[in-house]
Amino acid sequence: MGNCSPSPRRRRPSTEPGSPPLHRTASTPSATATTTVTVSPLGLARSPSVSAAAVDAEDGNVVRVYGSDGCPVAWRLRVSLLYKAAAPVHFTPSEAAPLGRPVLRLSAADPEVSGPADELLRQVDARFEGKPRVAPPERPRVSSPAAAAAEEVAELVRLQHRSAERHLEGVAAKVAEMVKKGKKSGKGRSVVEGAEVRRVGKWYGDAMEVMLEHARMEETLLFPDLQRAAHPGVCDKVNEQHGRHLPMMNGIKEDIKTLLTLELGSPLFHEVLVNLSVRLKALQDHTKEHFKEEENELFPRLEAVRRMQREEGKVSDKSSSAWASEAISAMEVTHSKLFPFFMTGLLPQEAVQYLDLVCRCTKNTRHLVSMLRSLAERLEDANPSIIHNNPTKLYEHLLVKSP
Repeated sequence: MGNCSPSPRRRRPSTEPGSPPLHRTASTPSATATTTVTVSPLGLARSPSVSAAAVDAEDGNVVRVYGSDGCPVAWRLRVSLLYKAAAPVHFTPSEAAPLGRPVLRLSAADPEVSGPADELLRQVDARFEGKPRVAPPERPRVSSPAAAAAEEVAELVRLQHRSAERHLEGVAAKVAEMVKKGKKSGKGRSVVEGAEVRRVGKWYGDAMEVMLEHARMEETLLFPDLQRAAHPGVCDKVNEQHGRHLPMMNGIKEDIKTLLTLELGSPLFHEVLVNLSVRLKALQDHTKEHFKEEENELFPRLEAVRRMQREEGKVSDKSSSAWASEAISAMEVTHSKLFPFFMTGLLPQEAVQYLDLVCRCTKNTRHLVSMLRSLAERLEDANPSIIHNNPTKLYEHLLVKSP
C-alpha cells in the first residue's frame, strides 16, 4: 500500500515587495560567508511546546521566535525585536530547532529560518527598516589586537556613561517636577504623594549603585595601568573627582531619606525637596564634566595600556574581547539584578550596541541568558512608543507599574 504518511507541506517564501529572500539567504559577503536555512514548521511541531495547529493558525503580523529557553541567541533575537518595536513578538520554547539554534519567522507568509545570530539579525533589519539597526555593524579593521581591545573597552565605558547620565537626568527632572507641584496653591493645589518620593528613592538608589560599581571597575581595572602606561599623574584628577562625587551622592541619598520622614506638603518638606533638586543638578553637571574628561583624556591612551599589558605577559586570553569581558565581570550587580535598569538609560540604538558587547564578552551562557531574559520581561511591559522615546521615560513607566 506504500507510505501513507502525508508529505510535509512547504510554505512558499513571501513575494511581497520589500520582503527579503529568506530561502537560503546568503549573508553580506565576507571572508567567512554564512547562510540561513529554512526549517519545516512540522519539524518544529515535534516539540511538545508547539503544535501543528498552532503553527498553521498564526496571526500574520506576529514575528515568531522558536528556540530553547536556555539559548542566548533566541533571547537576543527576542530582545532585539522588542527594541525594533515594529511588530508583535511571540517566543515559543522549542527544543526542535536545528543544531540548537533558534528559528525565526518574520510573518505567517514566510518560512521559518535558522542560522547564526548576526545573519538572523540582518534578516530582521532587512524586513523592518528604520532604527535601531539590530545587526552588528561591519567593524573597520584595526591596526593591532591592542587597538581592537582598547576600542571595545572604550565603547563599553562610553555607553555606561550615557546610561548614568540619563538616569541622573531623569531623577533630577522628576524632582524638579515635584518642586513645581509643591509650589501650587489654592484650588489647583497638587501635593506630592509619598509614592512619588519612594519611587525617586528607588530610582536614585539604583543609579547610585551602578555609578559606584562603574567607578570601582575603573579604579581597579583601568586607572592603575593607565598611570603606568602614560605618566604617574594622568589619573589623579579623575580619581579626585570620584572621591568628590561620593559625598555628594550620599548627601542626596540622605535628603531622600529625610523626605520620607516628613509631612507631605509641609514647609520643611518643600525646603528639603528644593535642596534635593539643587544637589541633583550639581551632581548631574559634575558627572557630565567628569565623563567628558575621561573620554577625551583617558580613552585615547587605552591602546598603549593594552600593548603594555601584552608585553608584560598579563594578557592570558589573546582574544580582543578579553579586556571588555573583565570590565563586564567587574560590574556584577549592573550585569545581573540591575541590568534592565541600566539598559533603560540607553537609547534603542545604544542598547543594541551594548547588547552586542555583552553577548560577545560574557562567557557564562547561563548568566547571559538570565540577563537577556530579565531585560525581555521588562521591555514586554512597555509599549513601542515608550521604548522609542526618552529612555528615562521608559524606566519611569516601568517603575510606576512595579508593585
